[in-house]
Amino acid sequence: MSSRRCCFHPGVKSPLFGLPTDAARRDQWLQFMFNSLPEKYDPNLKLCAAHFTEDSFLNLNQYNAGFALRLFLKPDAVPSLSGEGVVYGPQSGQSSQKLPATSSICEAGCQTDSTHTETVATQTKPKKRSVATQLSVGTLRGFRVRSKGTQTTTPMLPDDQLSSSPERDSIFRPSKRLRLEEDEEERAEAEIYVELHDSIFHPESVPQESEFTTDPVSSYSDKKFIVFESCLREIFETCPVCKAKCDVHQRQIDTFVAFTQLCGKCQHYRRWQSQPVVGSTPLGNLQLCAAIYFLVGSFSKLQKIFQAMQLQTVQYGTFRRHARNFFEPTIVHKWNRDQQHVISQLKKRGKRAIAGDMRADSPGHSAKFGSYTLMDVETNSIVDLQLIQSNEVGGGSQMEKEGLKRCLDKLDSCGLAVEYMVTDRRPQIRKYLRERHITQYYDVWHFEKALTKKLRKLSQSKDSELLKKWLKSIKNHLYWSATSSVSGPEKVAKWTSLLNHMQNIHVHDNPRFPKCEHQDKTSRNSKKWFGKGSVTLRKVEKIMCNKRVLKDFEKLSQTSTLEAFHRLLTRFAPKNLAFFPIGMLCRLYLAAMHHNENNAHRPQATTRQAFPKSKKGEYTAVPVKTDPTFDYVDDLMSLLLHKVLVDPTPYVEELHQIPIPPII
Repeated sequence: MSSRRCCFHPGVKSPLFGLPTDAARRDQWLQFMFNSLPEKYDPNLKLCAAHFTEDSFLNLNQYNAGFALRLFLKPDAVPSLSGEGVVYGPQSGQSSQKLPATSSICEAGCQTDSTHTETVATQTKPKKRSVATQLSVGTLRGFRVRSKGTQTTTPMLPDDQLSSSPERDSIFRPSKRLRLEEDEEERAEAEIYVELHDSIFHPESVPQESEFTTDPVSSYSDKKFIVFESCLREIFETCPVCKAKCDVHQRQIDTFVAFTQLCGKCQHYRRWQSQPVVGSTPLGNLQLCAAIYFLVGSFSKLQKIFQAMQLQTVQYGTFRRHARNFFEPTIVHKWNRDQQHVISQLKKRGKRAIAGDMRADSPGHSAKFGSYTLMDVETNSIVDLQLIQSNEVGGGSQMEKEGLKRCLDKLDSCGLAVEYMVTDRRPQIRKYLRERHITQYYDVWHFEKALTKKLRKLSQSKDSELLKKWLKSIKNHLYWSATSSVSGPEKVAKWTSLLNHMQNIHVHDNPRFPKCEHQDKTSRNSKKWFGKGSVTLRKVEKIMCNKRVLKDFEKLSQTSTLEAFHRLLTRFAPKNLAFFPIGMLCRLYLAAMHHNENNAHRPQATTRQAFPKSKKGEYTAVPVKTDPTFDYVDDLMSLLLHKVLVDPTPYVEELHQIPIPPII
């Protein structure tokens, strides 16, 4: 079925139906057309809907109401009317008309008559007309076709400038668009909007692509307002020409609303929509979903806020469909482009010092995902991110090694040489880096965490009360020794001097650190020092100065920025929420974009005191930086509206190149 003009009824339009494939029914149709069964006939003959009774259709009521894109005949439908009947079609403010009766059926059947240009609603002859060429999703399913969409808008002009002819219609014709797999509910929603946007299809009047242009990015920068429904209806209840009451029809899809106005007195007709449309997608719905995804907002929380004030919002199915078809391909493409830029800049500086660590989505071996991050130590830029699912490698304990392997393989493929790496002290990581001939240093935070845990356990005993008071000082001395030294032996000398300091001895035998750097003070309280030969002090010395600790202390390095990124990552991908692999990966990429734009080079404004939970009530000095920027969100929006929305095919193919493990 297609919408063309019947040659018997040049003043109207009606859906056409081609000859049936069943031989018996086809003979009945031909008998009706020619009053006898012809020997030769045109196989492209068509009959319009006026030749069928109303009970011959499966979805007549839905089609007339505008909730169906196509009109379907029953399998056994046979033409029986000579031509007098109702004009079938969505009645978007159009008045029902009768087809004039015809005395006979012409041998050509119902064909297209291109000499008439009047519209159904007004029977006038405008210079232009609003057209729609967007087919339903079901029609495009499985095919790669060039779809043509339209956008009909009415500028906000004074009443005396409004006219009934749609000469101000603007048409946006996107390039080839990929229709991905969608469930039945999503396809039905898309079909409703296609029918809503423009119910009549005129192939002969489709403009060339260069005639009309629509810039969706300019619509993105437009201001949006909250408008009440009652205020909108006041605009259309009265005819702007004759001031008579009008028939007003309202249609809505999520945040999109459209009104059709028809004056029964002067036949003035106009249509208005609340937001631009790209193809078959309302731009406001798309931008709202994109803002939620790109800024990692909570859809459920936003939906509750909207429901509390009766503000219309998108459905979760729409949000997920847009995310799958448009947002996730956009994020993956932008991250790949940004990563190439970062690596190309680092390659110009020669071999790089890289810090790496894994972050699991839940503690212990029950973690489903592990993300391994590589950061450049000098610039604090995220170089690479790899997502590993536990069932890929046989368990959570193997995810870190696999993540490191994938990251280093990525750097090798890009030609970025690694001078040394800063990681934790896991034995499997040590062995792997040794096999790849990469010098390894150890992260001071992981080292301090393991050492403090042992000392805290020792301080719980009854004869070790004094050690509790020294825990904070031991931790501070560890960081100071690791960061203020220029060589490994100097780090060890400063670290071992702490045992003398805890006994109130501040001159040491090691020539690399012969004396404490603090001012000389005479202490009157001898209870705050450890006595020589104290049992607790010997236990502390066994923990602090064993062979492995001293060997690893020489290779300590500071990577606090990487831990700060992991804290940022918790905001983008909370550990108490479950995600699909692609959704998790996109959140990792968004966090990396935010970090590279802000935390890597953001200037410091001043300092203040903070009381983080990890300090257990103790304060710490933290830097206060300038307000973060979100330029990467604007870049994502521009990429989405300028390129991905117009032709998502290459971006979806780029997304599909990412291997997805089976869901567990």
